[in-house]
Amino acid sequence: MVDRSAFPRDKVCGDALIPDALQALERLGLKPRVLRSSRVMDRVRVYAPDGRFVEVTGECACLPRVVFDDILRAEAVKAGARFLPGLDIRGAVLDGDTVVGANLLTRDGAALRVSADVTLLATGAAAEALKRLGVCQRVGASATAARVYVRTDEAFARVQNYLCISYDAAICPGYGWIFPGPDGIFNVGVGYYYDGRTPPPETNIRTLLQRFLRTFPPAAYLMRHALDVTALKGAPLRTAMCGAALSRPGLLVLGEAAGLTYSFSGEGIGKALESGIIASEIVCQCRHLRDQRPKVIADMYADRIAGTFASRFRAYKFAQDRLSNPRFANLLASRARKSRFVQRELSGLFQERGDPRRLFSAAGILRSFVS
Repeated sequence: MVDRSAFPRDKVCGDALIPDALQALERLGLKPRVLRSSRVMDRVRVYAPDGRFVEVTGECACLPRVVFDDILRAEAVKAGARFLPGLDIRGAVLDGDTVVGANLLTRDGAALRVSADVTLLATGAAAEALKRLGVCQRVGASATAARVYVRTDEAFARVQNYLCISYDAAICPGYGWIFPGPDGIFNVGVGYYYDGRTPPPETNIRTLLQRFLRTFPPAAYLMRHALDVTALKGAPLRTAMCGAALSRPGLLVLGEAAGLTYSFSGEGIGKALESGIIASEIVCQCRHLRDQRPKVIADMYADRIAGTFASRFRAYKFAQDRLSNPRFANLLASRARKSRFVQRELSGLFQERGDPRRLFSAAGILRSFVS
């Protein structure tokens, strides 16, 4: 297990753990361990551009990535993995067209070669590692996001017991969030998409965040109670399963490196975990193969990831395009207060039991007036 950084290390993210991430952690046997360190909640509040909000219930949590990622790393080492920090990937070790490991560089410039039957690439949104391993299909990211951490006293923090996602009019079609974490810490951020139907109102992410903190009432209220605010940190996002090949013989691409982040919400922790689980299952399933093993594993992984997620990611991209229209977002929030159909569909989306196209289509809006 190789990483550029020594751990614990920070990672720009919203830090929210929604049902798909919690289910993956449960499969790995890590859910109780993670939740002990997290702020646990039972609902999400989604604000429309006109200020109205909809609440969706469901188990969720928030834990800063500096803690969460180190828990995963430590558990992997405990299970037998060897962790090598401070290494930068320079390229693939090849046997013909098959990846059989990676060429790495230490901080002091020394070369290191690691051999592997199967290499898993989980390097996030940055394109350089994808290019160096021959799987990059799009250099540019899909979106940009930025966040700050805000600390309040515990009395204030206890009352804010829900995840908050906002399509505030001042930043729409961008989006913002307020996620309460443990110990009175809030993760507050904004993001916007380059490939949406409507261009963002502001492409300077710092300006967009300042606007959100000033104009979105819950964010402004939070800032009035802030005891401390960290410096802003930003990062690119790869969404909608775009930008990279899912595999090549000997190499599997995981998580955000494969674009496995939802356009609708910017959420990617759950899909990163799920893709890792799928990769490990397929590698174990094929461990007895001899002929064409690297190609068989690569093809099986790409087919399973596409079969499991492709339709869902297209549907969430559809939802993103619809929510970029403030009038549509306002209408949906209005109907959610009156329509059981809308309430049921929104809950299904949060639990990943629904299809956004059923609600975000013209037929879905019409149905919201009768059921």
